[in-house]
Amino acid sequence: RRTEFDFSDFDHSEIPLEEEKWPVIIIGSSMVGMALGLLLGYWGIESVAFDRHPSTATHPRAALFLLRTMEIFRQLGLEEDMLRASKSNFDLDAGMLLVERLIGGKVIAKMQEADPEQTAKITPCKRVWLTQNMFEPLLRREAHRFGAKQVFSTRVVHYDEDDDGVIVVVQNLTTGKYSKHKTQYLVACDGNRSPTRRKEGIEWIGPGTFGNNISINFRADLTPYLGSRAVHGVTYVVNKDVSGGFRLEDGGKRGFLIVSRLRDRHDFEPDSVTEQDARDAFFAASGIQEDISLDIDFVSYWSVAALNCTQYASQRGRVFLAGDAAHIMPPTGGMGGNTGIQDAYNLAWKLAYVLKGLADASLLKTYTIERQPAAESTMQQAFSRLVNRVLEDKAVVHDEELPDEVCELGYCYRTGAFDFDNGKDKETPKAWDNPHKPNPVTGSRLPHINLIDRTRNDKAISSLDLVRVNFVLLTADSSSPWLPAAAAQAVTVDAFELSQRSNRIADTDGRFKELCSMDDGEAILIRPDGLIAWRGKASCGGHSETLAAVLSKVLGLCR
Repeated sequence: RRTEFDFSDFDHSEIPLEEEKWPVIIIGSSMVGMALGLLLGYWGIESVAFDRHPSTATHPRAALFLLRTMEIFRQLGLEEDMLRASKSNFDLDAGMLLVERLIGGKVIAKMQEADPEQTAKITPCKRVWLTQNMFEPLLRREAHRFGAKQVFSTRVVHYDEDDDGVIVVVQNLTTGKYSKHKTQYLVACDGNRSPTRRKEGIEWIGPGTFGNNISINFRADLTPYLGSRAVHGVTYVVNKDVSGGFRLEDGGKRGFLIVSRLRDRHDFEPDSVTEQDARDAFFAASGIQEDISLDIDFVSYWSVAALNCTQYASQRGRVFLAGDAAHIMPPTGGMGGNTGIQDAYNLAWKLAYVLKGLADASLLKTYTIERQPAAESTMQQAFSRLVNRVLEDKAVVHDEELPDEVCELGYCYRTGAFDFDNGKDKETPKAWDNPHKPNPVTGSRLPHINLIDRTRNDKAISSLDLVRVNFVLLTADSSSPWLPAAAAQAVTVDAFELSQRSNRIADTDGRFKELCSMDDGEAILIRPDGLIAWRGKASCGGHSETLAAVLSKVLGLCR
């Protein structure tokens, strides 16, 4: 049975403080914790992640990396590695199926199928099917390059937060030895049963918990039966005997089956499923009639829930929650881990700017301000998909299900580290934007535009590729006064003219000016996480001072 660990009083007075200091310590080095370490390293901040498990994932637990997530990994330079790994197992454009049975069952619906031509209009990336036991070792190999250290078989057993940092005590689970560390910030990526969340007294809100499901991890050669269904990352199954879904690996030679209902059983308490029950569920969902070789490796138990924390940080502001520690989402739509990676993306650059002295510590307050409502909106979309695809009670109140590409690329921030007041935008943006018809206002994602890099032999790039580690200023004017204004700032701002005549980054189709409704003399300021921070109006002078004031507001330097 699962046991919960809780932080308690701990006398660490006799444990010496380690000399090696890490600016950021991360609890948990699974998907979100590892991504956070790489993102911090990308922005020049070293970190260490302590994880109680002996290593990275060894079983296929997650599969779908959505478009915004892949844009993040593109920025890190990891997109090509992930695409190569995914192509070895999946068709990148296949999407998901809802069928009566895996083998030979009628197709009820097709979901998240990609139209490559249409997707290429809104992003340079593809969705990637990549199981977690493929993804985490890939990131682990890259960790040293980013200065992100992972320490496994080590549990964080205690922490004390004060005004100048956090004392963290860890235990090596192999030797039993304790060590003590001082860090500026602690980020808990410690899962949906997060002891950090409980210690901080942070509450859940949301639709709630909807029963206990099981995952049956199995080995069976299904390749003679699957046909074209082998390429789908997830195949949902609904029939009179079973409701669930398959995630397959190795072309269909192993995987796992999620089960939410087996005949009249709608709830599975821990340790309540026998091997015969698991075999029964497999054959009912697969539709295979003959006796094939089937090995049940193990059965895991988990709760289906749609919940979001009220706060993502401690009262003193040095301890943060990310990923499942901050929000739990139904697996429908594959949004949970992706939302966690976006938490890490939002938090990493802010921690880096604060630790480097480029921003006030108040910038970190915008992590909760921005990510809590963003995750809430995404969680409600995952819940809507649960109601529409899995739950049998269609009377359950839920939001309207939005198109996948809107959910993945269209969220607009309406408060946080932006300047809504002193620029072109006067209206608060709506919560969601259609990336096929974008309205690039403050708080929204910079839209994808095909560009030509004249400095690299006319290499085709995306507007998103201009966003690296710094703020970015974009203008459509060849002699814009905003360009020297950007160069004069105390904070580095990469500035680009995007026009048909530009001899650096050319917008040969004039899409930037059209898509972003750019008039003469205007500019757009982009944050290091690719969001529009401010839209500048034409002005007769004072461009450097105006831009400095905007940056100060965004970075919390205005008092």
